[in-house]
Amino acid sequence: MSTMKAAVLRKPFELVLDEVPVPQITEPTDVLLKVEMTAICGTDLHPYEGRIEIEDDVILGHEFLGTVVEAGSAVGQFSPGDRAVASCVVNCGHCYWCRRNDPGRCIGSRIFGMGIALGGLEGGQCEYVVVPNADLSMRKLPEGGKGTDEDLLFVGDIMTTGYEAVRRVFTPGDTVAVVGAGPVGLCSAMSAVALGASQVVVVDKVAARLKEAEAIGAVPVNADETNPSDAVLDLTDWRGADVVIDAVGHESALLSAITLARSGGHLSIPGVYLEESMTLPFGELWLKGITVSGGVANIVNYMDEVTALIGVGKLDPSRMISHRMGLSEVTEAYRLFHDHEATKIVLDPTK
Repeated sequence: MSTMKAAVLRKPFELVLDEVPVPQITEPTDVLLKVEMTAICGTDLHPYEGRIEIEDDVILGHEFLGTVVEAGSAVGQFSPGDRAVASCVVNCGHCYWCRRNDPGRCIGSRIFGMGIALGGLEGGQCEYVVVPNADLSMRKLPEGGKGTDEDLLFVGDIMTTGYEAVRRVFTPGDTVAVVGAGPVGLCSAMSAVALGASQVVVVDKVAARLKEAEAIGAVPVNADETNPSDAVLDLTDWRGADVVIDAVGHESALLSAITLARSGGHLSIPGVYLEESMTLPFGELWLKGITVSGGVANIVNYMDEVTALIGVGKLDPSRMISHRMGLSEVTEAYRLFHDHEATKIVLDPTK
């Protein structure tokens, strides 16, 4: 049996590069993809740090693109040799929610590299990966246009996650406030600019992240130096933001986000929450009449829009990449990412 290199999580904080069997297609709707590029996502830190309990020896990673090696007999959109990017979430395509064009609520959703609890799919931080339900889960890489492979890599997760967080609640001309200038926060801000926000405010405490937010057209607010609520009120004639994005997934960020929203505004939460409960100012939410939306992103619904906007230069997610490393350096890459010494790391499985 042939083997491949893969990033295997033995247990929390113990990630190794190991030789494992090359996966095989088991369903007629599967595709076997040779991975050419993969990335480390903030969500990967949940199992890495032990905040999501998963079984030992799981291959991590859910952001990847590559070339089709083999396609199952029922796959109609892809053939060997096609280059494609995969959604981080695999939906069933036929449940109540999928039939109603709401795949983020799919009861059969599976996420690559997150263990049995989230579908048991091996991740893409490796040389080969099987993509189930490929006709729904993957998109061919376009030829031409302004987007590079590094831009298109993020269509499968963070760029589309950030885009959907804005798009689902947005009206052109809105003021959008983003709490958290990590990769998803920056993608949200970039999306708001591309979609026609009148102004975009990004709140964080890290100067380098705020500098990047300013470079993509947002107003940076350092929460250590300025009260974010005062800053947003000053920019909106004391109304508050029409749309607020919580791109962090932490109680402190959520509390801050609620204060930034205007009465009748929208709070959109792409940040991942694992807590069963937390204390919230529900009276303020009720009085303001804030609409709250969150949950697993509808990646497959928006991959085509995001790809098109990348192609015409409206979205440029590769600008966030701080490190390009070989898969052989994956242990050090996770250390850098965990210690906040990297914004976004892309891994090359051939190195």
